[in-house]
Amino acid sequence: MREEFLSEFGPGVLPLPNSLEGSPLWAALKMSSRFMGEGVRQAAEELFNSPLFIHSVYLSVMLYFSAWLMPEPFFSKAFAATLTVRLAMVVGLVELTRVAQACLRLYQEAQAARTPAQVEAASARFGAAMGGVGFRVVVLVATLGLGRLLPDVPAGGVAGEVRSWSVALAGGSSVGAVTTVQVVADGTLVVTGVSAGLAVSSTCVDMGVCSMASNYSGSSPALSTRYGPPHTRSNPPHNEAIEDELAAREGAGHTRLDKNKAQRDSAGDRVFDTRPVRSTRSRKPDASSLRPDGVRHNTNYVSNAKDLQRELDAFEAMRRADPDAIHELYMLNGTLVRRYVPPGVQYP
Repeated sequence: MREEFLSEFGPGVLPLPNSLEGSPLWAALKMSSRFMGEGVRQAAEELFNSPLFIHSVYLSVMLYFSAWLMPEPFFSKAFAATLTVRLAMVVGLVELTRVAQACLRLYQEAQAARTPAQVEAASARFGAAMGGVGFRVVVLVATLGLGRLLPDVPAGGVAGEVRSWSVALAGGSSVGAVTTVQVVADGTLVVTGVSAGLAVSSTCVDMGVCSMASNYSGSSPALSTRYGPPHTRSNPPHNEAIEDELAAREGAGHTRLDKNKAQRDSAGDRVFDTRPVRSTRSRKPDASSLRPDGVRHNTNYVSNAKDLQRELDAFEAMRRADPDAIHELYMLNGTLVRRYVPPGVQYP
């Protein structure tokens, strides 16, 4: 199975262990179905009980979704490139990027875990972040990469939809073989290949999936607003990252879930920078919540590397305003830039 995935996707940027079953990622994936929503939990539990399927998901994360660790994900294997275009046409780049980031975050948190409880917490955040569409994407990459049938699961529902998607993606798309696919910094999907041609270009225009930021339109997937108004309509991946983060925290028992609201401490009081930069005394964390242990947790995301210094300044301002809170700064691809944990506070 390992060789089959390597032949389809090429080597990933993450090292494959000799024994998959002994890795923390394996353990986190195995239990993640317990934390998924009602709409997908039954199918997820059935599928994740199959050793064949769980191996496929593991390899998908390590070999396909790992490419999204790069600042500009690049797929050079023909199968992986074509699959990326077809998935983008069906679910949109926003959703595909969101799922990839959830997979990568699960890997990073599982690798950093030092206790079974920490592995379970990472699994819970991943499961809570997996909506119906996200789960289907993970299943499709796993099953198409293997080229074998799905395990037997109850007819209808999510399983039936996955089978339909699988058939359509395997042969029903008008997109032919693609040589390379690159998702550049502004969210544009750059496709090259002899038979990609106008079919891809016209579909991108019609469905609005070729640009996540500059060309985001009404025909693209709707912005999530479960936790508050859109962070910005010009950068959907940023908004979706915040929504996913807050969903994961809610699943982990956090309360006082705030999206892009003025910074507050654990008591709910406004806090202000003691040494404001350019007279900016108050900040708005992208995602903020109160952990079950009563510690405030603030997270911000950097969409553009050009804005990194500005975001670092904001990070330090938030830390000065509330040194009793956990503060994190991530690139939008899930890479941790900086983290502050108060003395005596356990993380995660």
